[in-house]
Amino acid sequence: MKKKTPLKKKIAWVIAVALIFFIISPLSRYALSLGVMSVYSGIHERQSIMAEKGIELYIPGGRQTEEPDWYPFVMTFNAGPGFGRAAGDDSLELTILYNFGVFDLSEGCSRLYDRSSPYYSSFYGAYLVTRTENTASGNKKEDETPFGFNYEGMIDADETASVPRYDFMKLVLGDLGVSPSEQVFEWTAEEVTDNVEYLGYKGWSRVDASLLVNGAAHIRRDFRQSYLQYGAPGYDVAAHEEFLPITMRGRIYGRYFEETDTSIFFYILTPEQDTLEKCDRDILSKSQLSVAK
Repeated sequence: MKKKTPLKKKIAWVIAVALIFFIISPLSRYALSLGVMSVYSGIHERQSIMAEKGIELYIPGGRQTEEPDWYPFVMTFNAGPGFGRAAGDDSLELTILYNFGVFDLSEGCSRLYDRSSPYYSSFYGAYLVTRTENTASGNKKEDETPFGFNYEGMIDADETASVPRYDFMKLVLGDLGVSPSEQVFEWTAEEVTDNVEYLGYKGWSRVDASLLVNGAAHIRRDFRQSYLQYGAPGYDVAAHEEFLPITMRGRIYGRYFEETDTSIFFYILTPEQDTLEKCDRDILSKSQLSVAK
């Protein structure tokens, strides 16, 4: 007579098989991304300019809308000394809040890589820039203007563009494996509007721009740390199509807050104007900002 397998053993086998299928499935990459980025972002948030200056800033993620558009939550990253060196001013500090295209669960990666998606190579969030103590007395130089603004307090569109330039070229494209010689980032400010009211504060400047920048589509060849957050690319791409430059739309809202000596920039970067307007209307403009006085 055939011996029956104990129920507990059967359950253990079912769990083991289910676990194996989960690990090899695209869904596991999404779960890994959510777990890793929630911890990593939390560490950076506690060390951010917001924490240092008493700035309360909340930007909604993809849960704000009912449709699948963006990753569920906005992440935080502190750039360390890298941005200051790139900008030629070692006293500068940069904190980045960012979000990217939603995960395609059938491919196990973000739509960031999907050339057919309106969220291809798209990001939104905020940049916060301040200066560390840069003189013997610990005070700012008297003739030093706030980052991104001129002596009259108007936004300097070219200096402001150095932040998304650094973000894309160093932190996005560089981490995906694009060499400096192959990186493309051309920013053209098309319209600057001053004295805009945004998020309950007056005095913002809005810059609408066009960009030419490398797209994110490429072939996976080895592991990249960025794959922990975006997933490894799963879309068909020919070798000659990797990282091809694309035209994008950009929008930045910038304002200097004297009370915290911090320049704050909200931004959207995406290929399609409709996507930009929708993100601004339904997500970015729903952000909450409180600056300590």
